[in-house]
Amino acid sequence: MMSGHPAVDIVTAKSTVVIQDRPLVPLSSWLTDVMARCAGTGQVLQVLTPHDARITLPLRLALGGPRARWVVQEPGDGYYDGFSGLPLIWDGAMFTPAVQERPEPSATFLRRPPGDLGHHLVVDLRVRHKATTDLELGGAAEALARALAGTAPRCWGTAEPALVRWSQSELTALCRRRSPRATWLAYMGPHEAGSAHPPFGGTIRVSRVTSGVKETVAFTVSYGPGREPPLEELAALADRYARAGVLQVLTAQWAPGGPDLTYPARWQGAPVPVALAVGPEGVAETGAAHAAASDGGRAIGDPGAPGMWYVLGDGTDTGAWNRLGDLMERLGGPRR
Repeated sequence: MMSGHPAVDIVTAKSTVVIQDRPLVPLSSWLTDVMARCAGTGQVLQVLTPHDARITLPLRLALGGPRARWVVQEPGDGYYDGFSGLPLIWDGAMFTPAVQERPEPSATFLRRPPGDLGHHLVVDLRVRHKATTDLELGGAAEALARALAGTAPRCWGTAEPALVRWSQSELTALCRRRSPRATWLAYMGPHEAGSAHPPFGGTIRVSRVTSGVKETVAFTVSYGPGREPPLEELAALADRYARAGVLQVLTAQWAPGGPDLTYPARWQGAPVPVALAVGPEGVAETGAAHAAASDGGRAIGDPGAPGMWYVLGDGTDTGAWNRLGDLMERLGGPRR
């Protein structure tokens, strides 16, 4: 139990509630500590903020998991989920969805935030390396940043603010010291006004698995209005990692979003999938011919052990979700 933790306000057998009454809520070191403890106890982490608060990208990624919830207090009475807008109630042990015949999002959630929206490109990249003595981690995040934002990350850390100057060697050294435990990190690009590079950031999770070292990279970059998804750059990255034999899967979504990579508890529009890449191992399990025939797949990487690249749309058609679902179903099992 965490009743004495300085960041915790409510503790029950089922949940730990952290109240953050501030305009911008980051993923602080206190919050990462509470998250780790909740993972050990099986409790759900619930972060409660005012309706007009914003959360940072790393905190948004952390609260998007199955054992966490962003709880938002209405201007008057009541609560709602910060991602879906659906009403929540306190049942004595945790915040849970309110029982309604036809659930409707909060009117506060549906109120459009001020300012013009551009788009966020949201990439999830999973690679698996051989566990060699000269392995250097962080390269996947840097490659995404250089290809999609034009520069390497500026800083990294195990919580926010991320204050350590970006260094793959130092990042790798930390992961080695913590191994075989998994290591979670946040990284950010330059965000100063007038920068020639768009704001970007994300998280990296490094874990030791029986077949090597798994690196899961979440990357988000903010583009202004009028920009289209950079599909050619994504395809080139997928080809590079497929050719190296380390690509597991890459997914990319195009979502309405603000310019500064902070998120209000408001509806900003639905994300739309734009691309999927499957690595050589996944293609081999499915069968290369079947994978190529599935929804216009294009081989990438080594022709002798190819991966597969699929374009799902241009970011404007929500029907891309159906195409992604159909594609994943067809790729779901071995067909040789």
